[in-house]
Amino acid sequence: MTAQNFKKSALIFLSLLLVGLALWGTKQIQAQSKTISLTAIPPRLGDTFDLRAAPGEVIQATVRIKNTSDQPMPIESSFQNFILSDDGMTPIPLDNEVSNRWSLSSWVTISPKNQILGARQSAVVNVVINVPKDALPGGHYGMVLHQPGAATSKEEMSQSSISQRVGTLIYLMVEGEINEEAFIRDFNFPQFSEYGPVPFSFLVENVSDIHIHPQIGVEIYNLLGQKIDTINIETQNVFPFTPRTFKSQWDRVWGIGRYKARIVMSYGLENKLVIAQTYFWLVPIKIVISIVLVILAVIGIFVAVRRHLIHRKDYNKQKIEMLEREIEQLQANQNQLDKQQDKKE
Repeated sequence: MTAQNFKKSALIFLSLLLVGLALWGTKQIQAQSKTISLTAIPPRLGDTFDLRAAPGEVIQATVRIKNTSDQPMPIESSFQNFILSDDGMTPIPLDNEVSNRWSLSSWVTISPKNQILGARQSAVVNVVINVPKDALPGGHYGMVLHQPGAATSKEEMSQSSISQRVGTLIYLMVEGEINEEAFIRDFNFPQFSEYGPVPFSFLVENVSDIHIHPQIGVEIYNLLGQKIDTINIETQNVFPFTPRTFKSQWDRVWGIGRYKARIVMSYGLENKLVIAQTYFWLVPIKIVISIVLVILAVIGIFVAVRRHLIHRKDYNKQKIEMLEREIEQLQANQNQLDKQQDKKE
């Protein structure tokens, strides 16, 4: 093969390779544009105690589901109980029916369960709650869950390969005599910090019959008992018998001494109050040590200079005294010579 034929073959191969890559990239872009995306509206319903019912009452609520992708899709809606993960905030749907003090799924009927949403369209899902006559007062919880329905063709199957499940958490309060009780546990600051910000954490334990939405402030007091700062904590729901950890920080950078931190938490329908406190130290130890060393050095220099001056003064005094004695001795010798001279005369 001549050099010219080799160059032509290489150019043809390179052109085919570029065309193939372009077609593959186009397919990838098209596949990405067909990614399924759903949004549940609102993410929570009734968490501020506005969804309530008496035992034996039937109530209805509505939620919405939006198809935010660029293609129509079938939607399946269902109602499930959920539990919270170990962080106390992430809901995990339960596929199996459960019966416990807080469950809601056996009381709920949703409609429609199946529907087709066009691209960028939304639809309403009705939630009918039939509260039993013997329902226990307090909170009952569940989740309206939406997910893409079964694909009807291989093309839809490939387009739906990237999908999601979204839902609206339902908080129902059954009216009646409701116990509310909460505690603050494990209020922790670092016992000693050189400089800030100073992190801290605490745990809220809710043993009520219903979830709480506590309002929490952390007050900081100095060594003299004066309040110097208040840290407002972002409020979060705390479910019954599911402790939740809160974390934040005091943004003060410099400080010196022992400080008191006090949590003031109000919660519940009756605005009950809980207070907890702890102590911590904030001392810039390296700076303090440097200052102490400088002070000690100044004191050492002062003492050395003072000793030198005292020693020099004593030396001069001794020298003067010695000279005075020598003068006295010379004077005495001179007087004796004068006496001897007078006797000779």
